[in-house]
Amino acid sequence: MSSFESENKEIKVEEIMEKVRDNINKRKGLKIDPATDSRCEITSFSKGFSEDPDIQNGLRHLSSNWKIDNNNYSISSHRPIAGLLLVKGRELVNGEVKRYVDPVILKQDELNRTTAQILNKLISQFKLEIDREISCEIESLKPELEKEISDRIDDLKSLLYKEILDETAALKTQIHKEVANGVERLKPEVHKETECILNSMISSLNTDIENKLWLRNLLENRIEESYKNQQVEPVEPEEELGINYFVFEEKFRGSREDIKQRQSKFMPYFEGCSDVLDIGCGRGEFLELLTERGVGAKGVDIDEDMVRYCRSKGFSVELSDAVSYLEQLEDMSLEGIFIDQVVEHLNPGYLIKLLQLCYKKLRFGHYILIETVNPLSLFSFANFYIDLTHIKPVHPDTLKFLLESMGFKELETVFISPVNEESRLKKLPSFYGANDKEKSMIEIYNHNIEVLNNRLYGAQDYAVIGKK
Repeated sequence: MSSFESENKEIKVEEIMEKVRDNINKRKGLKIDPATDSRCEITSFSKGFSEDPDIQNGLRHLSSNWKIDNNNYSISSHRPIAGLLLVKGRELVNGEVKRYVDPVILKQDELNRTTAQILNKLISQFKLEIDREISCEIESLKPELEKEISDRIDDLKSLLYKEILDETAALKTQIHKEVANGVERLKPEVHKETECILNSMISSLNTDIENKLWLRNLLENRIEESYKNQQVEPVEPEEELGINYFVFEEKFRGSREDIKQRQSKFMPYFEGCSDVLDIGCGRGEFLELLTERGVGAKGVDIDEDMVRYCRSKGFSVELSDAVSYLEQLEDMSLEGIFIDQVVEHLNPGYLIKLLQLCYKKLRFGHYILIETVNPLSLFSFANFYIDLTHIKPVHPDTLKFLLESMGFKELETVFISPVNEESRLKKLPSFYGANDKEKSMIEIYNHNIEVLNNRLYGAQDYAVIGKK
């Protein structure tokens, strides 16, 4: 039996076996060595058998439908009366037929079952053979593939290295070009900035030279006058020799530029004013700041050398004590009063008289600003008596109280000129792994150090600002 039917579908066993035999014969006829060139056989076999959907579907159908007997057949008739006889007759005929047909069907079932088993085993063996041949092919191709991959990697390395070198050279050229262009662009700016710095340095040197030259001329005039006076009428040395306060300030207080920088923070209180008086103007640092900002200003000082120097700079300065000068002014004629490092030179009675006159001569809505040495700082207090003309320091609260008593409002105390951090007491740093007790001790110690720093190394100066 070459074929059988089931559910109106025909499975051709001979066709399947024929294809299997053809593939085997082709393999034998070509004499293909699986270890050397198994790819052709695998491809042919796979295309002809394993990957053929019709064959695969047929095998699946055969495996599930090899049993062809039909035990669900029922005999019936649509005739109500004669049908009973017909059914009975058919059952007798069916029984006789089954006696002859059933053995044939059983044999056919056995054949179909055996065929399905054989085909499934063949498929399993073919798959194993294919896997073995694929493995052999892979193993045989490994050296060739490894060599080819290695050659390709070497080629890619060489190509990549060449590209990197080319790109690096191009980048170097571009960077050098951009740097050169940047340098060329910056040359005018650098030249201009250098020129500005040099001009500033030259200007500063010129100013310093002018100051020194003026001081030299002043000292020469003093020496000459002293020599003439000694020839005419000898005097006691202690009466003739006094402190040159200009030289003293230059040595102990700092340069004019340093003082100007410190005083510049007070300029906002006098912006837009037209008549500001600098009492004890000294070398005229604040007068210069006011003039540079377009503020009308004048000064008064009792030191003849200071007055002469300020006038040489073009400032309007009078040689007089502050009280005498203020008494000559009209009431409410000033738009600002600045007193820097003066009150520590004054007796209490003179200071009170001075503050009374300041209140009378100042216009409403304008400020008085008084800066002096901070006695709360022992560091500052230790240097207080370097200046022999200092009488006594004035406590911030005392000065604030005096201004308030005169009638000034909106009083503010500002502490300035802090001591360098290097000169202050150092705090203990916290460290990793410290327990709570150690952290508490460090915190207490640092708090005490801060208190000591404020007492020992507090701000060197303070200023009290008041508004009329």
